[in-house]
Order: sequence, then C-alpha cells, then structure tokens
Amino acid sequence: MDHNARVARLLAAHGIELARHLRRLVRDDDVAQDLLQDTLLRAHRALTRLGRGANERAWLYRIATNAALNHLRDRKRERAALERHARERNGAAVEPDTLDTDRREALWRRVAALPERQRTALTLRVADELEYDDIALRMGGTAQAARANVYQAVKRLRLEGIA
Repeated sequence: MDHNARVARLLAAHGIELARHLRRLVRDDDVAQDLLQDTLLRAHRALTRLGRGANERAWLYRIATNAALNHLRDRKRERAALERHARERNGAAVEPDTLDTDRREALWRRVAALPERQRTALTLRVADELEYDDIALRMGGTAQAARANVYQAVKRLRLEGIA
C-alpha cells in the first residue's frame, strides 16, 4: 500500500474520533480541524518509522495530543506576551480573564510534562472519558497498565499541588 493510501486509510478509520479528541482538548472546532490536519501531515511524514504491527490508533492519538498540548502552550505564551505588552503600555497590571482558565492551562502544562505513557493515559481517561480497557486498546497495553499510568499521573500532579 502506498504512503498516501495508507494515510487516507488512517484518516477514514480514525479521523472522526481524533477530531473529537482534539475538540475536547482545545475547545474550538476550527483549531481542532487545523490540529487534525497537522496531525495527519506529521503522521504522513513519520509513517515510514511506524513499525509493522504497531498500534496505529495509539500512535495517531499521541501525535494529536502532543499537537494540542503544544497549541495550548503556545496560546498561553501569546496571552502572557499580550498581557505584558498591555501592562507596559498602560503602566498598570492587567488582571487575568479568569482564574479557572489560568488554572486549567497550568494543569495542561503539567500534564504535558508527564512521561509519555502517563500523559497519554490520563488524557484519554479525562478528556476522552474512556474506560481502562479502551485506553489499553489505544495504547497497546493492558487495562492494568492503563490504570497504573493514570494513577501515577494523578499522584504526580497531586504531589505538585496541581490536581
């Protein structure tokens, strides 16, 4: 099967669920569609490195999740730069829009810093609301391993005072 046909097959098989996953992470339909396209382009470029028999779904989810987390991190940096600019221009402090937004973004930054398997398992459990059996299927492991990865991720976040 040629490269383009394989990517088309991946899109047909997983495109809708990836779009939903991205939408839940970024909470914006247009951004989610852009990130889905970015995910597919990255998958296309890296397809030759995907081993035969690898879990394509988990691989795509990892690419999509990383793209979404990078987008959220970039948006936070952009917002901070705009706030700095406004403070400098006005000579006064600018209050953040909401503490909830800042707290949520701080949480996603910490999630992004987790080890890959913990980050992926936690995202699938919380953002996609998947059961451990489904997480195991997507990640190519067992339900017990998925549960352990989520547990370790939450434990780490609690130790840092985030969750």
